[in-house]
Amino acid sequence: MSFLEESWEEREEKSYKEIFGDTGPGIFPLSNEIFDRMNAKSIDPHWLTHGVFKCPPTGNRNTWAYVTSGMSNPWETEESEEYSGLGVEFLIETENEETWAIEVLQTLMAYNLLLATGQMGDFPPLDYAHRVPLALSESIKTMMFAHPVSFADHFSIKSGRVDLLQAVGITPSELDTAKQTSSDEITQKLISNTGGLVTSKERASVV
Repeated sequence: MSFLEESWEEREEKSYKEIFGDTGPGIFPLSNEIFDRMNAKSIDPHWLTHGVFKCPPTGNRNTWAYVTSGMSNPWETEESEEYSGLGVEFLIETENEETWAIEVLQTLMAYNLLLATGQMGDFPPLDYAHRVPLALSESIKTMMFAHPVSFADHFSIKSGRVDLLQAVGITPSELDTAKQTSSDEITQKLISNTGGLVTSKERASVV
């Protein structure tokens, strides 16, 4: 087994099982169509192996967790580094099983891959506190990245460290407040008011 394969397997079969429990029926992979919608100049075939796992509730968690897999693949190296691949994977937490959560994560992951390869202009890859316009409903218009509350915010595999960035949907008024103060302030308001960072299409604003 290659260094890449060992790192990949360790993430999906060990780290993810420890953090999320059952990772569901298999991976929901990215498609060429997702990149075409973003007017990608080129599509790396490696990207089509990236995808999203759907993790059902466990004895310790009554929510659904959706997590990406692939951005932390060490495609370009055969040895451990500080961060594995792009060094991140994304997750979303929902109250119920939601197909849109898979689609949102696929979109965010594809966007991040294009950012990382310079195809979206001179912008850095997505990170904690970043906000991405992505409308889920009349009340949720933006996805904001935060440190997870109910999950570890990072894990390590043989190829390096991987940070887990939790995407949470926020309302227009929450976005305005985040711009005036900070993403961290809205994150804390969400946690204080709702108990966590669960994304709901119909959630009332906390500001």
